[in-house]
Amino acid sequence: MTRYMKPAMLLPILAIAACASEPASDDEAAADPLAAEDESAPAPAGFALDDEAAEGATAVTSEGTAVSFDADCTITETGVAGIETPRTLGDFVEAFPAGTALSFQPVYMVDFGSLCARSGGEDAICVIFESYDVENYRADIPVMAMGVYSDQCRTAEGVGPGTSIADTVASYGAARFGYSYENEGREYVSFANAPDAYSFRAESETGEAMQGEANQPPGRHGGDYAGVEGDSYFETNVSQPDARLWEIWISTPL
Repeated sequence: MTRYMKPAMLLPILAIAACASEPASDDEAAADPLAAEDESAPAPAGFALDDEAAEGATAVTSEGTAVSFDADCTITETGVAGIETPRTLGDFVEAFPAGTALSFQPVYMVDFGSLCARSGGEDAICVIFESYDVENYRADIPVMAMGVYSDQCRTAEGVGPGTSIADTVASYGAARFGYSYENEGREYVSFANAPDAYSFRAESETGEAMQGEANQPPGRHGGDYAGVEGDSYFETNVSQPDARLWEIWISTPL
């Protein structure tokens, strides 16, 4: 899974007085957050969905029978981009606009498969399913979670893929990283005040460079495990300085 563009900053609407007779001084312009704004710059648009599947994946094309998709891509505890957590793969497919090509991969991780809508050639929003005995797409395959990977998707608190751990801590409280070799060495990070429906994963180039040293697991993991002791499970509340989120899972209600 890969990374995306930075979110647009929302600026306050200011009332501008029309009575000034002289242009603003340089000092006044510096104090005005809108003075240097390029009004000709186009406003950022919601992300566009691809009409081709990933190389090597099976294409599943939406006929667009639902109108729930929202290109603002807000993440909530029950869904993302206006799509409430679907019960089946078929429900997920038909929630997207007609012509959207989703990528079906029966093996995404060892025990999970994925079906992903893509944007800019990268996975953006996926549903995850148990992949035991699954080889081909079926609309009735149950969904167990949604995965969000596009940097253009954000929670109400402004958190999403690409958000730094420091900024996520500011929104959701203290972070704790952990991984287990009994769970394929997958690292997860939790935040003290984050909604229970969310599961987070982080990455770090620093962590990747340190893998194999002082209990640092293989991969781009975001936690710093130097000096941490454990048997098969390791955890730390120290992040790598460049750690960022790359995945948010939204658990499907049972």
